Amino acid sequence: MVDKIISDSRYLHELDIIKEIEKDRIFCKHDYNHCKEVSEILTILSKRRGLDNFEELSVLMSYFHDIGRAFRYDDSHDKCSSDFVRLLLEEYEYQEEDVELICYAINNHSGRMSENKIYDYIDNNLVEDSIGDTWAMLLRIADQLSRNCYSCKAREMCKWHEGEKISENWKQRI
Repeated sequence: MVDKIISDSRYLHELDIIKEIEKDRIFCKHDYNHCKEVSEILTILSKRRGLDNFEELSVLMSYFHDIGRAFRYDDSHDKCSSDFVRLLLEEYEYQEEDVELICYAINNHSGRMSENKIYDYIDNNLVEDSIGDTWAMLLRIADQLSRNCYSCKAREMCKWHEGEKISENWKQRI
């Protein structure tokens, strides 16, 4: 079912809009490859926490977390992303509790952490107070780790603080 959803023409259309918006962007992009990388990281992080039975939801969170940038290319893209995925998942008759979890994680995934705090969270298997907050934090971490700051040509111009920039490929660390 996931493949069908991430191949839905409406989703692909919004990705095309983002691609057009970002065509001259020198910084990290919010394209299909970014979503795929976030999905790979989030799947690994969630399995480490014993959330294996949520793999399909993990993939959906990853592929839809930034889709709202097609509607609002600013810090409020989270809400647009969750609104879009909610409509799509309801059409695909997803269970309401799964839709709510996906939307909650997407709505609360934004924000950056220091790289040290990210690895402390991962290494110590830290969790949040609720399953929704844990998923939101894992999605935030996967989103940030997917950035290849260590090899970025625009690193010096990036607005991220130096401690937030990822200094190594996550595959070497997790």
